Amino acid sequence: MALYFFDFSDNGESHPDRDGTELLNFDAVKQEAVRALVDVMREVLPDGPHRELSFKVRDEAGNQLMQVAMTFHLQTGAE
Repeated sequence: MALYFFDFSDNGESHPDRDGTELLNFDAVKQEAVRALVDVMREVLPDGPHRELSFKVRDEAGNQLMQVAMTFHLQTGAE
């Protein structure tokens, strides 16, 4: 197993993962990144009309391997 770090960003505010997560392969990394983003979305949305959430995944050497991101924008008929 390899160690991967899931650095979280919420509206541009970064929260680096200092512990990491051990996963078997890159498919498991992709699944974990998507699952983590969906879990965070459930917890924080909606909280205002606009929110940008993302996870950047890096390996033990610090190389960025992927990013998953979601932009939430609430627009009402009055806008």
